Amino acid sequence: MENTVNKGALNQKLIKRTILKVASLKRELEIEKLKNLENIKTTYIPKLDTDILRIDDVIKDYNFSRKTIDRMRAKGLKYSQTSPKSPVWIVRKNLEDFLKKDRHDR
Repeated sequence: MENTVNKGALNQKLIKRTILKVASLKRELEIEKLKNLENIKTTYIPKLDTDILRIDDVIKDYNFSRKTIDRMRAKGLKYSQTSPKSPVWIVRKNLEDFLKKDRHDR
């Protein structure tokens, strides 16, 4: 009878330790989650229709190649370039409208 009482007490202690450990891990995860949300809030930059993008930005944001962007410019994508050696600027709204128009033309 004493063995079963001791086993019951040991099991209760083990269960209590496990519950405390799980509660501690849960608190740590909640803290980590809040930190991650704060990082996301500080690094997230909203994409506006009026954003002016360089070719490198378009390549990074839309995963297009330089050749594809040049083909789109040849098909009528509006862009701005002050001289042949200056950077090419594209307004995000113009790019989005061109992509929508091109999708519906097919």
